[in-house]
Amino acid sequence: MSTTTRLAPLLPLLCQFMTTPWSIPEPKDDPKRTFTQVCKEWRRAIVSNAALWAHIRLSPVKYQYPENLLRLFEQNVERSQGEPLVIEMYNNIPRAQHSKIEKVEDLLFGGGEFSIFKHILFPEAVRMRLTSLKCILAGDDILGFLSLPSSSFPELRHVNIAIIHTFSAPASPFITDLAKCLQFNAFSGHPTLTDATFHIHNRMHPLDLRLPWNQLTKLDLSSAPMPPWTFLLIMKRSAKSLDEAAFQVMFVARVNQRLLPKSSQALMPVLRKMKLILIDPIWDPAFFGMLKMPVLDCLSIEKFDRCVGWELWLFAPMLAYTSGMLRRLELKRFELKLDAGDPIPRKRRTSFVELEAVLTMVPRLEVLKLASDIEVHYPTLVKMTRGDLVPNLQAFEIFSAAGEQVVWMVQEKSTEPGTSVKGARAVRLAQVDLWVRAEEKETLSEMVRVSGLDKVIHIRGSSGASG
Repeated sequence: MSTTTRLAPLLPLLCQFMTTPWSIPEPKDDPKRTFTQVCKEWRRAIVSNAALWAHIRLSPVKYQYPENLLRLFEQNVERSQGEPLVIEMYNNIPRAQHSKIEKVEDLLFGGGEFSIFKHILFPEAVRMRLTSLKCILAGDDILGFLSLPSSSFPELRHVNIAIIHTFSAPASPFITDLAKCLQFNAFSGHPTLTDATFHIHNRMHPLDLRLPWNQLTKLDLSSAPMPPWTFLLIMKRSAKSLDEAAFQVMFVARVNQRLLPKSSQALMPVLRKMKLILIDPIWDPAFFGMLKMPVLDCLSIEKFDRCVGWELWLFAPMLAYTSGMLRRLELKRFELKLDAGDPIPRKRRTSFVELEAVLTMVPRLEVLKLASDIEVHYPTLVKMTRGDLVPNLQAFEIFSAAGEQVVWMVQEKSTEPGTSVKGARAVRLAQVDLWVRAEEKETLSEMVRVSGLDKVIHIRGSSGASG
């Protein structure tokens, strides 16, 4: 009996572990490719297993004969038989100033030699079974795809789509044509779509996507800025179902600002996770009283301000509505390309009163990550050590000019209950990421090692402010 015959009973088990998508073109070390070359029986077993071919990854490559690429894709679809289809394509649009890629076609499967919409997404064998799609829509494909009726993809549940016309002219010509925008029905009233991420680089209005807002559970529109009124309108429309969200909101000077009536307030009864990128939020402090998230569990705020540093008091009205449910809070700096003549953002020293007021509102916090320009003063560290502030804190990221104070804090919180003269401590810290100046890293690393806290405190060196 041959070795392959003896191993034949193991093949169904091996197939269960082949969870990676089938890539086109296929890499030389792909396990499915390897097994199909063992013998005819193994090849037959692999090829006939439809589930192995239902997750397809299309790499951004260009062939001399593009029809060969299309044939490989069609063969893959045929082998998947009636299985629900997942299609993944590259969709990361690089920043122009950091990219060596000259044209968007270089990021597409086939290198622009054929239409992704017409040849990959539109064939009935694909769209009737497609459940998840990740891709770039560029050029004429944008209009073709968005103008389809929502019945074209009856099983679609998840989309992650980047939209751009070209690198040299990102904006699509149709964005000023209201009649065409009103014909975007691909997602309008869609029966199954619940998870949507859009990277909008063609300057189209997010509302023109006409998503089924009231059934979305996950929504990410954080790649392009929108005005506050648009954000709040989307929040209101998706309030019933939205569980996880990410947005970028840009504020303007009061003289140019559209006033937000009280009716703009958005109550999000089931939202648990929110990421907000805020551009110049100091222009509209009232905005933060408009958004109410009573069951919010995780909040990430990335902020850019052309004039001032962190004004933590801005977020107090929003945090007041979390009902003390928040367990994770991240405050980060957002890097935005400045226009010519813009003032260089200055750092503003955050008072311990501001930070403590915020921490008082989140008593159940377990994870706290702070930006480099938010200073944690020694009195605040003492209160955190005693458990007067965030007593349940387990993970902490901080940029500190006095790293030894943070080491002391961790030592004190590690004291066994009852052994401290002050009484029982709060919950011990499980992980601390301590960012210090590069020249201090070696000294503090040795201090941490000697104290026996090297499994808890991770010293990170920083040549400059970051985060």
